[in-house]
Amino acid sequence: MHPIVLQEMANILHIPLAMLFNKSIKDGILPEDWKCANVSSVFKNGSKLDAGNYRPVSLTSVPCKILESLIRDSVVKYMNDNEFISTSQHVFVSNRSCLTNLLETLEEWTEALDEGYGIHAIFLDYRKAFDIVPHKRLISKLKGYGVRGQLLQWIENFLTNRKMRVILNGCAAEWIEVLSGVPQGSVLGPLLFLIYVNELPKIVNSSIKMFADDTKIWKKFRIIKKILKPSREIY
Repeated sequence: MHPIVLQEMANILHIPLAMLFNKSIKDGILPEDWKCANVSSVFKNGSKLDAGNYRPVSLTSVPCKILESLIRDSVVKYMNDNEFISTSQHVFVSNRSCLTNLLETLEEWTEALDEGYGIHAIFLDYRKAFDIVPHKRLISKLKGYGVRGQLLQWIENFLTNRKMRVILNGCAAEWIEVLSGVPQGSVLGPLLFLIYVNELPKIVNSSIKMFADDTKIWKKFRIIKKILKPSREIY
């Protein structure tokens, strides 16, 4: 269903959609069509003959995205109210953003340099970050944060038995099963990934700032200036 249709007919469609959403959450089951994604490729740069130069974009069900947004807002509020989200994380947290992430990092680095320290920094970019999240570990972490009952069952069903296919020039490939990862192109996917990597700052013995999967790790070190004595000249 096209988003414009949903927007123009919101006064009529909100009742059946609300009934569908409530039943889906109560039963912990999603319609099979909601777990199917059409993947389109967007060219980035380089040679157009190299498949690695295209970014896959997953197109998923719009009504499902509406329900995902409601669940996401509820889970984010729960995580924030209980202060579960790491203070190093700057996404899905009120009064934090990509800008605050950069400003806090700049402030700490400037302070260290003013005090005479040097800085060793590592910038992490996880390869296929969203695709390799194991479902069982993610569900276990959600349980650890207190997500239980119908909501946990719904999220588990949301992650499993998903399918995807590639659409290119009007032609569609065969459906294949998605065995791991959080769904790209979904509303709930980025939040689930954040929860999966939330404990990273606790096991890293360095300063760290995160914005979803973009991570900066650094450590300051004392710069020792070696004073060279002038050599004795012999005449």
